[in-house]
Parts: sequence; C-alpha cells; structure tokens
Amino acid sequence: MDYESVRLGRNDKFRVDLHKFLQPYSYKTTNCVFSFNLLLVMMKCHIFQIVSVLFYVLFSIAQNVEFDLFDQDPLNQDQLANDYTVQAENSLLWGPYRSALYLGIRPRLPRSLLSGLMWFSMDDYRSIGSIRHFYEQNDNMAKANWVSYDPRYGGTQVIQDNDCHTNITIDFVKSKDGLSWAVKIKSEPHKGFEQSKISFVWYSGLEGEKEASIDDLGEIERTGILKLENQKNVLGYKGSVKLSGVSEELGAFQVEINDGPKTNRHPLGKSDLPLEFSPALAHHYSLRVPDDNVWQARDIFMTMLQESVQSLKGTTDSMEDIPPENLYIIRDLNDFEGNLHLVQKVYQGSCEFDVIYHNEKTPDTEKITSKNIHEKIEANHNLFDEKFSEYFELQYPYNGTQNDSGTANYKAFAKEILSGLLGGLTYMYGDHLVDRKTIFDEDTFESYELNGSPEGPHQLFTLVPSRPFFPRGFYWDEGFHLMPLKEYDSDLVLDIIKSWFNLIDSEGWIAREQILGPEARSRVPTQFQVQSPQIVNPPTLTLMLTMLLEHLSEERFGDVMKPIDIDRDNELSDVTDSTNTTKFGSYILKHPDVLFKYAEEVYPKLKLHFQMLRKTQQGHFEEFDRNYDNSEVFRWRGRTETHCLASGIDDYPRASPADVAELNVDLISWIGIMAKSLRLMAGILNKYDDVVYFQDIEEKISKNLDKVHWSKSEGIYCDVSVDEDDENVHVCHKGYVSLLPFVTKLIPKDDVDKLEKVLNIITDPEELWSPFGIRSLSKSDSNYKTGEDYWRSPVWINMNYLVLKGIEDYYYESRQFMSLALQKKFQVAYHDLRINVVDNVYRQWVKTGFVWEQYNDESGDAKGAKNFLGWTSTVLLMMKMPGNLE
Repeated sequence: MDYESVRLGRNDKFRVDLHKFLQPYSYKTTNCVFSFNLLLVMMKCHIFQIVSVLFYVLFSIAQNVEFDLFDQDPLNQDQLANDYTVQAENSLLWGPYRSALYLGIRPRLPRSLLSGLMWFSMDDYRSIGSIRHFYEQNDNMAKANWVSYDPRYGGTQVIQDNDCHTNITIDFVKSKDGLSWAVKIKSEPHKGFEQSKISFVWYSGLEGEKEASIDDLGEIERTGILKLENQKNVLGYKGSVKLSGVSEELGAFQVEINDGPKTNRHPLGKSDLPLEFSPALAHHYSLRVPDDNVWQARDIFMTMLQESVQSLKGTTDSMEDIPPENLYIIRDLNDFEGNLHLVQKVYQGSCEFDVIYHNEKTPDTEKITSKNIHEKIEANHNLFDEKFSEYFELQYPYNGTQNDSGTANYKAFAKEILSGLLGGLTYMYGDHLVDRKTIFDEDTFESYELNGSPEGPHQLFTLVPSRPFFPRGFYWDEGFHLMPLKEYDSDLVLDIIKSWFNLIDSEGWIAREQILGPEARSRVPTQFQVQSPQIVNPPTLTLMLTMLLEHLSEERFGDVMKPIDIDRDNELSDVTDSTNTTKFGSYILKHPDVLFKYAEEVYPKLKLHFQMLRKTQQGHFEEFDRNYDNSEVFRWRGRTETHCLASGIDDYPRASPADVAELNVDLISWIGIMAKSLRLMAGILNKYDDVVYFQDIEEKISKNLDKVHWSKSEGIYCDVSVDEDDENVHVCHKGYVSLLPFVTKLIPKDDVDKLEKVLNIITDPEELWSPFGIRSLSKSDSNYKTGEDYWRSPVWINMNYLVLKGIEDYYYESRQFMSLALQKKFQVAYHDLRINVVDNVYRQWVKTGFVWEQYNDESGDAKGAKNFLGWTSTVLLMMKMPGNLE
C-alpha cells in the first residue's frame, strides 16, 4: 500500500491549524510543524521536577481547602434551602455536556477539565481514517443514542457501529454528591466479527488555569496541573493508567483508566517488534495545548500517530509487514508532558474498561470504584424507570388501550426519546460572531454576507436539536425542547431558561443561534456562524416561563411570594439527604416563591426584549395609507426572496415578489402570544399598569388578526402585501403560517365560524391532512414540494403537537358555542391526528433506529437530520395526552 497517500481523517487541514496554535515553539517534523521547543527546554532544564513539586504542594493544599463551586442563591434565606440549592447544582455539575461528541464529558465551568472518547477498527489499514469522535450525521450507525439517562445521576448510551462491526454500550454514573463520576465502556462485536480488533482512545485535558508566575526561563507556570501519576514508561503500561490533577475550581482529583476484567483479550500482533508497539499494553501520550484547543484531541492524536508511522520509514523493509494493531499505536517519541493526556488501548473481541474520575471532596463512602460501578449502573436504571413512570403515564395508541403487543417497545421508545432529549444537554462557553454594522437594505431582498466580530465570552446551558447535525443552541427551538420537561424536572427547565435570558443584551436582543467558542463553530458552516441583531426569532422561551408560572399559580396560588416556612424543614431535610437523588428537580414545584422571585428579577429584561421585537419588526403602516385601527402589524426583517430564517420556517413561501409592504401573520401571532404571556406574568407579579399596557397590545393584535390577516375568500389567515397599485392583497399559502393564530390560541373562543374553517383546512387531505400528520404546506399550493422543500410539504412534529393541543384546548374552551356536529369534528380530528403522528414516528424509529427532524407527508419516511431529539421529542407529550376528547 502507498503510505504516503494515507489520509488520517481531516489531517491535512489540521496540520495548518496545529501550526498556528503551536507556532511559538517551532518544533519541526517530516510532515508538520509543532510548537514543542518550550517542552524541550523544560525537559532539558528539569522544569518537570519543579512542576512536580508545585503540583504536590497544590494537591496537598487542595485536599484541605473547600472551593466554592457556585455562588449561593440569595433568594433562599433558610439554610436548608441553601443546602438543597448547592446539592442540586452539584447534581448537574458534570455531564456529557459536549453533546456533539459520542461521549464528551465536562463540568459546567467555563474552562476546566474536558474529556472524551475515540475509537476505530484495527482490522485493516483504512479504518483509522474514519476514527469515531464527533457524532456525525453520515456515520454508518444503526443506533447512537442515550436509552436511559437523567443528567442528575447518569444513564446508558447504546451505539451500534456498522463500520466497526460492534455494539458499544456506554454507562455514565455519578457519585451522590455530584462531584465524581465514572464511565464503563463495553464493546460487543457483531455476529461474524467475534475476533475483530478495536482501539479505544481516552483523553483528558485541563484548560483555563490562571497564569501564576513566570520562571527564570521566561516560561509560564500554572496554578493547575494534570499529570501522569504512573512511573513514566515510554514503552507502555500494564493495568491502569492514572492521572492526578488539581485546579482552583475542582480542587484535587484523579482520573483512572483501567484495563477492565481479566476476560478482556488483547491482540498478539507481531511478536518480534519492540515493546512500544505492543497492543497488550496501554499507551500514553501527553503535550501542552493552549486553552480552547483540547477539543481538537482527535486531530492531535491523528497527527501524532502519523508522526509515529512516518518515523518508521527506512527502519523496515515493508511497513505492510507490521499489522494495524502494531502500526497504529501512538508512541511517546518525545517524552513530553503537558495539560492534554491521551491513553490508547487495543482489544480483541468482547471487552470492557472503566474510566473513573474521583474528586477528593467526595466521601469515601460515595467513591465510585470498578467493584461497585455495576451496582451504580443498575441503580441508575431503576431510578430512571421509577421517575419516568411517575411523570409519563403513557396513553397507548388505538383508543388508549394497553393491549397492543408492542407495549414494551412503545415504552422503550418513549424512554429513549426523553433520554435522548436530555442527552443533548450542552454547556458552551466562548465568544460568538456578531455583525452589528451591516444594515439590510429595505428595498432589496438579497442575501447578505455578514462580517462578524467576536463578542463575549458568554456561557449557555441548553438542549440541542440534533447531536450529529445541530449541536448548538437555537432560540425558538428551546421553548419546544423544554415542554416535555416541565414537570419531569422543573428546576432544570428554570435553570436553562435563566441561562438563555442571561444572554439578552442591553438592546433587548438575543442571538437566534448560539455558537459559542471554537468547538461549537467547528460544526457550523461559515455562512451561518455570524449573527445579526436585525434577525430575531419566535419567543417560545417566554411562553415556556409563563407556562411554568401559570402551572404553579394554579397549583399553589395561595403560597405565591410567601417566604419559605419553617414547617418545611422536615421536607427540605428529606430532600437534602444525599441518598434521595430522585427529589432533585422538583424544588420550585414545592417552593414557587423561588420561581416568582426570579420572574420578578427577569421581567424587566423580558419587557425590553418584547419592546425590541415590536420596534425592529414593525410593519409599514402610514407609508401605504393603510386604513387600520392601530399600528400593531409586523414584518420579519432579513428575509430574502426564497428564505425567511428569522421566522424559523426557512423556505416557507411568502409574497413574491418580496415587498417592504409585507405583513406576516405568524410574526403578529408570536408577538401577540408574547404580549399575552407578559400580561399574565405582570398580573402574577402585581404590576397592574403593565397588565393594562400588554392587554391593550393584545387586543389590538387580536383586532388586526381579524381585520388585516383573515381572508374571507380563503377561509384562513394569510400574510399581506400590496399589488402594483399599492393596494393591500392577501398572500395565502395555507400551512403552518396560516395556523399560527390557531396554535397560539389567539382566535376568540366564541368565534366558532373561524375555528370551523381552520379545522376544515387542517382535516382536508387535499390541503394539510396526511396519514402521518399535518403537512407544512397545502397539497394544493403551487409551491408544494418545490425548491428546497424543507417547510414545503414535510410533517414537523413540534407544529403537529401545537395543532393537536390547539384542537384539545379549543374543544374544551369553545364547545359551549359549538354545534354537536362541530364538536364531533374536533373529536375525530384529535383522535386520528394523535394516532397518525405517534404511530409514524414510532414506526420510523423501529425501522431506522432514530428519531428524525421531519417526515414525508406521502410515505411517512424519515427525512432530514437524524437523532433529532429536540422538538421532535414533543411526540412524548402527545403520547401522554388522552386518546379521546370526552
């Protein structure tokens, strides 16, 4: 084979990147330039001995010093409440929060310890080129998802890798204090591949340590250290490889990567090679990388591996005589040690091993070991099953009966949806790119090339739409993401809402996509990385916060704004018991004063956000002599002839040609529902002047929905534009845009004429009804299935949930005004739509192994991004809803 032509992944591009971030040291090899001079000087001058002394001094100090992981929540005066807050936050300190990876673990700290897993087949010379690290859309996987997972204590991810011919099970567990964790990695080869060989690479890198001092060599010493604890051996290691570390935020800790049980087998390889090529040993490599570069561990590993392969040239007659299990072992050629550590292991056949992170503050009684990890994994499964059953009482298909033979699989499907949604929980930190200078030309609708400048750094705790395709934060998606979690873990919902609303700037703007830091940007095409303050997004998170407030005010309105009572001490004592992990997540349900105080705190920012939306998206009113009673009309800014990204439904057809006179029915609906949400919030917070203010806006919007956007001839709500004579004309593309007043419940409950006309379009097979859900655009529309066909026919589950919920709510709120025939229409539509959507998503999951972004309206086939457990998870809410309307 031609080894010169072997491409190790994206290594050519990375060679340039690696040179840039390691440029100051200029250490040259055959194929790439590294910045290793510093490490060579350190080695020669025995600075490792100095660092070692510093490390052990800090390690000893750290064992006796308690660092504050989080600021205490000032909302709670009671000590037990504070204790609970700390414990609950610790329960979410660690997690697989680098969700763009198959497994990437980090704490919710800006720069800290980042860890991750990689693997590749060693059965041939080519598989190294498709090493697994980042979860990619096109990876040949039969399944890759968390199937039982709660972020407060851990769970299980199942990966069925068709290219590596193995099923990998990853169990993640945490100590009861939340400060320590462990991972069990098991590989079971597919039938016919029982003797296959596989290599796993674990890495951990410590970032973000403060610069403590500059030594007499002019080099920076750091306050935090991560170093190899084993006696250094460049040939390899038997048994466990251990790392010891200390940092200001984490204190002292250890990371142990063991070799697993004695049943594990290692390939023999070629026996006459030096020991450093042995696949029976663990191999370690370390080097120093700058902050914000540990995420490139895959490319660093590949580059070091290529250096190892290249160094063999001329030392052997033919490298084809060296089996892959010997050839593709990373060798410690330079004897470096830095803040990034890679540990490689090679196995043959079935295997398993553990990675255990132990924080010195975790009591010995809670310490995770290779002996008790199985017990903790089983406990996690039981906890998840118990909590799932408590909050998700599934109403099975086919008239709600539970006699279907697929009941067990149906429940497993529901658990996987919840687990996968929570498995997309992500912590991001870093700057993002914003263009505040480019002003969109009002008279043209061309695409603009935005030129962003870094702003931040910011941090965000968020759920993501799809780990393999959209591993970043989306503003309007997030409200849907949180809906299934409202009761399951209301504290987590509030935590995420807080994180998002912290990003509202002084003008009231929040970027619709959150792409924070270089790791997040590496997964986003360049043209989508820059955000503009002129582009907004539907405010679903405000709606979500209001839903929480309404829920609590209905449940315990008498307790609102009252301080925590001493009588609750026993209850809090029970909750703060470290063995009672199932209690975490329901604090605000028991103590609504916490939520209401936060609402009071964030309310001014939300009001500013609302005012920004109304101001920046104001539609032209006087310019076209429109004879409307008020000016509450709006237009999405930043749209082109073919796309309106701000609306969230990108290629949905609008007026053509585009015109500045356009008024958008979906936007006025979103602003209307936000006005309603803030009115309710103002009422709960006793801000009565604001109640009047928002109610006035809400009423004006309701009038304009009727006068401006309702088309009598089409019997539906429509966008508005102007003709050649600047006269108003309705632009009616029946579909999700038309349904926004219905799904946001802005149609008066007694206006049954409009409700019936909307329902007729929903249930008409020639319009929106399909056997698999409500299609995004009418089958009769000239744009149906044209162009990109992203929102021009497919079935989207979040919108179907809103339609189903709208049918249910209007049925109960409006049936006193309905005829018996119309009531029957609502009942049939509800029953059939719920079954159609749930059954198809379930069938496609069984067929493909994944939940998807959208579904074909004619065949039901899955489309778009896979593992789309963002808003497609709203199907879980549909599974909870009753089978019939009574």
